[in-house]
Amino acid sequence: MSSIGLQTGLKALLSAQAALDTIGHNVANANTPGYSRQRLEVSSSPTLMIRGLNIGAGVNPDVVTRTTNALLQARMVRQIGSLNRLEAALGGMSEIEALLGEPGGFGLGGGMNEFFGAVSELSTSTEDLVKRSGLVQKATALTTRFNQLASTMSSLRLDTANQVGIQVKQVNALSDQLVILNLEIAQTEATGVPANDLRDQRDEKLRVLSGYVDIDFHEDGNGVIRVTAGGRLLVGANRAFEMSSITSEDGSVELFLEGSKVPPVLKSGAIAGLTHVGQKFTPELMKDFDALAGNLIFEMNRLHSTGTPSAGFFSTLTSAYAFQDSDNDGQIEDELISNSQLPFDVQEGRLNVNVTRQTTGELKQHQINIDPASTSVGDFLASLNEIEGINANLNSFGRLQVFADAAFGFDFAAKLDPRPDKSGTMGGGHASLGTGSEGPYALADGHSLDLTGPVSSFSVAFSAADFVEISSATAEEVALVLNANADVQANGLRAVTVDGRVYIQTAATGASADFQVSGGSSIGAFEWTAGMTVTGHDFGVEVEITGDYIGESNGSFTFIPRGDGMVGTTPGLEVDVFSSSGQLVATLDVGDSYQPGTALEVDAGIEVSFGYGDLSATHNDSFRAEVIADSDTSDVLAAIGLNAMFTGTGAEDIAIREDLDTNPERLAAGVTGAVGDNQALLAILDLQTAGVAGLGGESLGDFYGDVVSDVGFEISTASTARDIEEFLLQNLEQRREQISGVSIDEELVEMIRFEQSFAAASRYIQVLNDLSADILSLI
Repeated sequence: MSSIGLQTGLKALLSAQAALDTIGHNVANANTPGYSRQRLEVSSSPTLMIRGLNIGAGVNPDVVTRTTNALLQARMVRQIGSLNRLEAALGGMSEIEALLGEPGGFGLGGGMNEFFGAVSELSTSTEDLVKRSGLVQKATALTTRFNQLASTMSSLRLDTANQVGIQVKQVNALSDQLVILNLEIAQTEATGVPANDLRDQRDEKLRVLSGYVDIDFHEDGNGVIRVTAGGRLLVGANRAFEMSSITSEDGSVELFLEGSKVPPVLKSGAIAGLTHVGQKFTPELMKDFDALAGNLIFEMNRLHSTGTPSAGFFSTLTSAYAFQDSDNDGQIEDELISNSQLPFDVQEGRLNVNVTRQTTGELKQHQINIDPASTSVGDFLASLNEIEGINANLNSFGRLQVFADAAFGFDFAAKLDPRPDKSGTMGGGHASLGTGSEGPYALADGHSLDLTGPVSSFSVAFSAADFVEISSATAEEVALVLNANADVQANGLRAVTVDGRVYIQTAATGASADFQVSGGSSIGAFEWTAGMTVTGHDFGVEVEITGDYIGESNGSFTFIPRGDGMVGTTPGLEVDVFSSSGQLVATLDVGDSYQPGTALEVDAGIEVSFGYGDLSATHNDSFRAEVIADSDTSDVLAAIGLNAMFTGTGAEDIAIREDLDTNPERLAAGVTGAVGDNQALLAILDLQTAGVAGLGGESLGDFYGDVVSDVGFEISTASTARDIEEFLLQNLEQRREQISGVSIDEELVEMIRFEQSFAAASRYIQVLNDLSADILSLI
């Protein structure tokens, strides 16, 4: 009995000692991250049958367990990943928000306002060199802000990629540690002993790892866990699979996992937050700023390219952008404009080219039709070189160069030609006869036109070979045939075309200049009658167009007298004005109540005046005045950067044109070159609030405001989500602390309890010893 009792007491002592050791271990690790409270599990020893009685044999210390909740651990792992993703993303996004400098006037918004403010200032005094320099300085400051923004965001993207690389190394280090812990746990638990502390360490590593990447994990029957990251195996039973990152020159990052050809898709963890900033948030923001800068460049250049400098015209210009040899055949001129890799698109449309003879101020307007899908670079050059007074070529870089001949100047402005009746077909001094209507004309092979000139009578024959389709002969084709005829030349006659009509005129002017239509089979098509005699005038009617055209589209006005008579003398003499669509827009009284030279209102801001002289409806007098709202509907000038204000294509390379920086007088303030002309500046000023097609119809300022607002909204949304995720994690940590954490107070209570148990067991053994001694003394 003494032996049994001593065994029972000894077990009690050892169990109490083990419990106290466990309590000490708990107290010692009360502040150890990831530590789970442990406790000793005990059970009563099997009873012994002695003298017919089941006598208890004491207590058995079975195992030391840790207090955990596997579901709570899994939820914490997911929650840590969600929180770290948001915190990492917020860190990068907040840096960009600070970079924008809004609100506060230090960002692009303030720069654009200052730029347009300088435009407004210059528009009030276009000749002021100080204000011109001020505009150039504000433009330079604006471009610098774009450049700095692009550069800093690119650097931030690279920094983010570097952070990803650093964190990938941390992931690999943690993965290796998990493999070691897996092996140690498996070896320990193979002996039947729970690896409590090792499991705590592994759980803590999993929580740390989840802060970097999106992980999932599963434990097998041997206590070994397998970890996947983004759906790809990261930690296996015996080894870790290395994660790697590759950073491209633009700062984009691609992740790889050893043994997998498919990149992991991370939805949580700091790396996911960083890649969101580097792969999505920053590139999209850079794309927006490139769009803003690109549209600013294009729209400003559209307006500036059709303006004029202080001199009113140019002597030479070189484009900012080059045509490219897309097919690499060594020839640029054979490239279609659409295939020449210009940074901006060219549309089907018309370019207006003005050439001014500097000695007389005479203006001649020329139109070049452009279809980028069929017009080659060489075609465009040829059209420019056909214009008297200028020549064009490509330099060695493929940039267009345009030069004015001596005593000439050129520009591309939407000017009014003040003297549009260049041929004198509206009461000019030449003897002039026009066709009754616009072409085409129903001629036939062999048709003739009989004329009597100052020298002789002769006949002009029309041959089908001279026409594309003689039955639909154009006015230009008829004029070419007439001007090529030797007799026409010998008699001092010529043919000109105006608004689709053919006019035969004498080269000489005055009352002595005349010719006669004698007959011929073609006169019916031209609506002439045999025997018509046409005489010139000593005083030709001087026609002048003035005003500012306010129409929204390009067009023309055709002026046709209603009767025959002298301007300012013949009662009831009137001139009808037709729009380019053929609509009658005005009828002007130029009869006896009209004072010659007085401006008469036509339409859309245009006025006309007529000097003394004779007008003739019988001889089909008329003239056409072109009115231009957009002198480059093809956008070819902006696409090649000819007379551009800005160069570059986006936020990174936008800059003011170099020669404007050194010579502000080349800034295009107006369209006429006249002192005080500010039409180009006013058009640029309107761009501040005008909708831009390339920005979805928003103005430059509104688009930028939306970008800044979107950044603020995304950051605010992420911040709110971060706060929620942080609150949820705190709740989970509190629950874990309640379940697995060490309470010093509770451990002290347990320590006292087991201390008492130890003391009681000791006293029990002492009693047994005393009893045994008493029994022995009786023998």
